[in-house]
Amino acid sequence: MRDTKSARDRFLVGVSGVLLAGALSSAADAPVTLAVRPTVLFAGRDVRTTVRTPRDARNRELRIVVEAADYYKSSDLQLDGADAAATHQFEWKELPSGAYRVEAILTRADGERRTAVQCFAVLGLDDAADTMRAAAPRRSPQPDAAPERSGC
Repeated sequence: MRDTKSARDRFLVGVSGVLLAGALSSAADAPVTLAVRPTVLFAGRDVRTTVRTPRDARNRELRIVVEAADYYKSSDLQLDGADAAATHQFEWKELPSGAYRVEAILTRADGERRTAVQCFAVLGLDDAADTMRAAAPRRSPQPDAAPERSGC
């Protein structure tokens, strides 16, 4: 048997290399994504959030904000450009009942900001079923668009 590649094999390797290079260059333009689990829970339980950021040398800071009518908390995480992790985990423990809004804001060196928003509900013992329907999770239509400040 010969240990040489046919012209067809050489062509396929070249095409896959071109496709891979295109995927890497567009990765920096990927949106910030936000996933909150669970989206409806009972008071006193924990909520986990996963934020995915595109790998980009311009990435400098990730801010995560959780807010409700009587609750506010934020965390800032320094990012070291393309060397920073692409996935970030946050957890909030024993949240009181209410309709919550989570916002992830990625700030880049040139001042550009990319955001993602998601909502979730924490139910107390006296909350009606209508509260759960009203606070159904809704994501912003465009992750890079300016989120509405009034809530979800």
